[in-house]
Amino acid sequence: MIDTHCHLCDKRFDKDRQQVFDRARHVGVTHMVEIAYGPGIWEKGFVLAAEHPNVFLAVGVHPSESGKVPMSELDALRSHARHARVVAIGETGLDFFRDHAPRDAQERWFRAQLALADEVGLPVVIHQRSALDAVLAILEEVRPQAGGVLHCFDQDAATAERARALGFKLGLGGVVTYGHEALDEAVRTAPEDMLLLETDAPYLEPEPRSLKRNEPSLLTRVVKRLCELRGWEPQQAVEITRRNAKELFRLLV
Repeated sequence: MIDTHCHLCDKRFDKDRQQVFDRARHVGVTHMVEIAYGPGIWEKGFVLAAEHPNVFLAVGVHPSESGKVPMSELDALRSHARHARVVAIGETGLDFFRDHAPRDAQERWFRAQLALADEVGLPVVIHQRSALDAVLAILEEVRPQAGGVLHCFDQDAATAERARALGFKLGLGGVVTYGHEALDEAVRTAPEDMLLLETDAPYLEPEPRSLKRNEPSLLTRVVKRLCELRGWEPQQAVEITRRNAKELFRLLV
């Protein structure tokens, strides 16, 4: 399995980070994409990747951080984006659920990162919350050349079709275990080459939830639900999602 979206630099892993890696390896998680979502986290992400050869990075400015990060940091982000272990730009997008950043700052950073992704030839990792139409409108206007992934996909089959037309994939994590009918139908009917596994650890623990913390080893719960929805065997789900992750992020693993 490849966990295509996690936050293992989070302080909630400070006491047992190596054990988290050990548990992931034990259940068959071979590689992870750490999301380094702003200044300070970028540097931590590179340290983590240096310590763990199976960690790749996405670098970007999260929409909720965009009000605190001056555009002058774009040059640093551009430099980081060219690092050999960086496989994507993001997570970026728009988040209108909470008022963490002005909308104009969010859109300014979103568009800058889409342009950077095209400049360096990398896919984009998209975060959206209560902003789906605005995000898709910008993506359909810009049409990122290397595609990307709709992280934490929790929409319907029509949204999946719009993502497909953009050359995007769907990040499936804990939410797919929560019993959302429209999402279930989207996962059942989406072309198999769109489906990726992710945890968003330490967030969005799959069912059965302890409400404490998510981690990459819990991808097995997501695989179980994916198999129920698609009628697949676990090994089939792992092989398909692994192939899709390798294709999107150009992973030579």
